[in-house]
Amino acid sequence: MSYQVLALKYRPQTFDDVIGQDHVTTTLKNAVASDRVAHAVLFTGPRGTGKTTIARILAKAMNCKNGPSPFPCNNCRICKDIIEGHCTDVFEIDGASNNSVDQVRDLRENVTYMPSSAKYKIYIIDEVHMLSTAAFNALLKTLEEPPGHVMFIFATTEVHKIPSTILSRCQRHDLTRVPLELISSRLKLLSEKEGFSIKKESIDLIAREADGSIRDGLSLLDRILSSTAQKEIDPEWVLNSLGIIDHQLMQDICSAIFKKNGTRIIEIIEKVNDSGIDLKKFYADIILYFRNFNVLRLCGKESPAINITESEKEAMLQTASGIPVEHMHAILEILLEEEGIVRYSSHTRIAVEMVLLKLLQIDSGTGIDDMISRLDVLAGQIRSMESWPQNPDVQLPEQKTASPVTGMKKKPIPEKEPAMTLDSPLDLRNSEASPAASEQKTWEGFLKIIEQTQPFIFALLKKGSVKETSHNEITVELENCSSFDKQRIENKENELKQVCREFLKKNLSIRILLQTCRTDENLQQKNEIKARQTAFNHPLVIEAKRLFNGEIINS
Repeated sequence: MSYQVLALKYRPQTFDDVIGQDHVTTTLKNAVASDRVAHAVLFTGPRGTGKTTIARILAKAMNCKNGPSPFPCNNCRICKDIIEGHCTDVFEIDGASNNSVDQVRDLRENVTYMPSSAKYKIYIIDEVHMLSTAAFNALLKTLEEPPGHVMFIFATTEVHKIPSTILSRCQRHDLTRVPLELISSRLKLLSEKEGFSIKKESIDLIAREADGSIRDGLSLLDRILSSTAQKEIDPEWVLNSLGIIDHQLMQDICSAIFKKNGTRIIEIIEKVNDSGIDLKKFYADIILYFRNFNVLRLCGKESPAINITESEKEAMLQTASGIPVEHMHAILEILLEEEGIVRYSSHTRIAVEMVLLKLLQIDSGTGIDDMISRLDVLAGQIRSMESWPQNPDVQLPEQKTASPVTGMKKKPIPEKEPAMTLDSPLDLRNSEASPAASEQKTWEGFLKIIEQTQPFIFALLKKGSVKETSHNEITVELENCSSFDKQRIENKENELKQVCREFLKKNLSIRILLQTCRTDENLQQKNEIKARQTAFNHPLVIEAKRLFNGEIINS
């Protein structure tokens, strides 16, 4: 059989031919040039990234007629024998089928003999993690102090299964997934060498399906080139041949989810099912698609965590424009939670339909911070309405953020004594300041400042009474204050101190004292029921329920 698959035909023969692993090849070239190559080298990384290929190139670099050299000639007899796989001094061993302790003992006995024709006797053990524990233990001594003419090169995809005693005796090199752009350009070059014309978007689809493995990409390309006699390959042919989900189809399904179009979702699932594409893979692609959405929104277009093309990134940004991040997170969370239903269901199509239609029930709603801000504004408006003068000629200001609460009775403002300044004796009463004293440093003036920035804290402090004061301390006693309200005031303690310093031009400390609560359980229960009813009937709560069209589910 004369035909060679692309992965073998275009296998790299020098360090410079290896793509995507510059950090490893540069290190090895410098080590060979300076004669500092370790006697045991371990290559680890995902499948199809070049571990065995780099091991063979290193073997040629050490045994080349002109070597050791970082640039093997590939023309001498030793280099050609290594390329063809029948060099008598370079042994390629499959760790999965040669994993017994007896086979390692035979290897340990053979390393004592000098190489027959090459400079070094090199053992390349692929998938070395498959060796048994006894085999690893038998290899330890030889691996630590091998003869000067012996070199070990290990390759594995599961380095965590190798004992630490072996790892400590090897020089480790970690190979990474090959970026999509490098795979795409490599596939484009090789398809042109083979005389085929494939559009870039089709090449990008193949490269994305390769998932960082250059060998997988070459195998997929080989499959495409072998499936047609045409030299110009249509993108639709690539999709049908590989069973790949079209990027436009993924955009359509995501757009239907965002627009809550259940009819369109059913139509797309029907189309995917009729095309013969595995619905479980389709569901997995949807999860990956929304994962890329989230990473794109969080990390930006330049993030290496998104292994997609620039055109796909632009399309994603357009599709998800205006969609809250919380909504995206909720969609991805449901997709992951329901993955088991799709994976193990005997009715895959129904399961996929059920999960995707469930996504339509997600309500992005309003963020909690936005809700609190709107409630603060609403609370200020209600207090303003309660204290508005009872003058029929005075018109209420227009409300832009929320409509006023109708049917509310305005409470008459009781007459109170003028507030005293803090420089006066211990008389700090909760009273409305007169216009003449509005700018004086009074407790009421301090409360007005708090009302503008912290309306809820203002409401709590207003219920308290000032018991005593001194040159640098104000004591406020709150009656029947809950632990929740106490915690809220303590959380704002630094801010209150700062406002006091700015308002009074003095360093003041505010100390909140709680009145001792009654211990009678029956009375406490009655008070709680009364407080709950009062809270339910509060205008702020009523207006919040109307504004958000909600109901109280936990009291």
